[in-house]
Amino acid sequence: MVKTKVFCAVPTTGDVVDSQTYFWRAVEKAYGDRIEFIWPEVCVRRIFHDAARNALVEEFLASGADVLFFLDSDVVPPHDLFDMFDKLADWDCAGAPYPIFMVPNGETGPQVVLTVYKQREQGGLGSANVPKEGTEYVEGLATGCLFIKRHVIEQLDKPYFEFKYDKETRVMKEGEDLGFCRKVGDLGYKFYVDYSMVCRHYKKVCLLEVNNYAIDYANKSVMKYDAAIRPMVKQLETKLKDKKASPPAIIRPGVHEIIKNFRA
Repeated sequence: MVKTKVFCAVPTTGDVVDSQTYFWRAVEKAYGDRIEFIWPEVCVRRIFHDAARNALVEEFLASGADVLFFLDSDVVPPHDLFDMFDKLADWDCAGAPYPIFMVPNGETGPQVVLTVYKQREQGGLGSANVPKEGTEYVEGLATGCLFIKRHVIEQLDKPYFEFKYDKETRVMKEGEDLGFCRKVGDLGYKFYVDYSMVCRHYKKVCLLEVNNYAIDYANKSVMKYDAAIRPMVKQLETKLKDKKASPPAIIRPGVHEIIKNFRA
């Protein structure tokens, strides 16, 4: 059997979570008969993310490997991640989603979102709501757990990855992930994602922000339910008045309780 050569690019400044070490041990044992894992000469790169990724791309191109696999040092995929090679033969870029804690565009506080990006109506890519299972082709995936076939990389202009900043304020205008997705999209490719392969993402976070996020999320859920149920209650109340009769005893307590709670 001819093995698929996968270049394992793990950009890091020196720290790799312990769980990822066990992940690599498991996949090398499970897939070693059909996948040749190729490692870069240097894994520790104390430079910016985009420069580190670009250096790993150059090593990949020189290695003769078939697939470039980016895995961030704090991301741990399911141990059957490499089943993607068996499930789908004709993908160009493929990956697994993972949660990140960030402030989305238009929001005031950090939220947990998954790293799947779709085209927004107002233009550009934005985080998308994702199901718990199934597969899909999307406009973008973050590079923390991403397979890229050689022919895609070979068609890209340098730099492959680049942070873009406002020249005056130095505020970041585009991250290296979304910029890469845009370049790949311009070539006519999409990203295959398996929603059953959600990865763990180990981060240090502020517990106050996590608590505030949980409270805000709960409040928004209640208000969403309130907005959905009020028109239904109003419509039901109107029908009951039109009939000029009391509702049957079997439904009276539930209906009256709803009306009482939502008249305010």
